[in-house]
Amino acid sequence: MPIGDKLREARRSQNLSLRDLAAKTRVSASLLSQIETGKTNPSVATLYNIAAAVALPVDYFLSDDNAVVGAATNGSAAAQTDSPIAYATGDAPRSTARRAISETQAAPRGIGPVVRGSHRAMIELMGGVTWARLTPGPEEQIEFLEICYAPNASSGGEMSHHSGREFGIVLEGELILELGFERYVLHPGDSVIFESTTPHRLTNPGQTSMRAIWVIFNTLYRT
Repeated sequence: MPIGDKLREARRSQNLSLRDLAAKTRVSASLLSQIETGKTNPSVATLYNIAAAVALPVDYFLSDDNAVVGAATNGSAAAQTDSPIAYATGDAPRSTARRAISETQAAPRGIGPVVRGSHRAMIELMGGVTWARLTPGPEEQIEFLEICYAPNASSGGEMSHHSGREFGIVLEGELILELGFERYVLHPGDSVIFESTTPHRLTNPGQTSMRAIWVIFNTLYRT
């Protein structure tokens, strides 16, 4: 399902109105409505806030359409599982997250260790940011992603922070990492590691796309 449909399902399953969710996320009800109706996509920072507010991992919002096709091609069944990608703040209720995922997202499992480039679960975010999951399905405590930032794309207008620890290596293009009061410029071959609890923002300042491999490790979320 698109991001908007998944957000609507999660919100309604918890009996939240758009105003209720807006109050919990510090995102306007108007913007949330536009996301639900597919008129716009959230930024990376906004997606983290929304995921925290509905007590679901960010991975829940990735589209598994391509991955499910891959599972069917290999004649394997899909199973359902949780993913640990970080909450913005605090500890979310696990049972709510498990129930919502079980009802709305079937993650493919048992399809072997290889994920073909054309069969990745993906999500498109505001401003030309794309995430592609590099594992067959959600994994407990870790996210393994390919992230792509279009020219001048950013993870958000403001820095964000959430639980977890991040590792990344730039493959193509240029990436600016604002981390606390520091600013780092990464080029192809450069790698980085930092605590996600430190306010941070990613930006592609160049005129070509930036592509990187990103890993988010989080022990907060456990099944």
